[in-house]
Amino acid sequence: VNDRVRQAVEETRGLVLSAGGELPYAWFHAHSGGMTELPVEGLSFEGGNPPYAQIVESRDSDSAPTSVKHWTASFSADEVAEAARKTGAEIGSTITSIALGRRGESGRTVVFLINGQEVSAPNLRVNLDSTKLKSTLLDSVKLENGRVTFEGSGYGHGVGMSQWGAYALAGEGKTAEQIVGYYFKDVDVVHAW
Repeated sequence: VNDRVRQAVEETRGLVLSAGGELPYAWFHAHSGGMTELPVEGLSFEGGNPPYAQIVESRDSDSAPTSVKHWTASFSADEVAEAARKTGAEIGSTITSIALGRRGESGRTVVFLINGQEVSAPNLRVNLDSTKLKSTLLDSVKLENGRVTFEGSGYGHGVGMSQWGAYALAGEGKTAEQIVGYYFKDVDVVHAW
């Protein structure tokens, strides 16, 4: 812990995000890849899309590492099949085909088509390895020689506030309240104690 962290804690002690007097889900992720996503599509969130959740363009900082901006991840077909089965999908014992299926408003893949079956993209990402399959904002997926290769952008589920986007907005002189208000609609930062 350094002095900047101590100062940030002291300046925000007792502050919380409020949406209509309630504590909202204050989702965040590392890098949006340019556009945030709604919870149902980005997280397979079963509670619906709350009124404060929104899709916004996020000018993620140019300072972000290249490895979060654009990336490639490769897994054995067996690893992907096992991860798909963990989501509850009945795809059979081996993968014979995989494709990008339905996309959300931000362009993120919501479902994969594996052996013709729909598989939740957010759930597959988590069950596979979300540090390698960094997001569901995908350009392509290929099955070749027993390996599945994904190419994509961003890091994280894409829901709520982008940390690199917040960093860029802070660099433009935006306050914490303005940054949070950009990513979540109709919210306030209030003193809870």
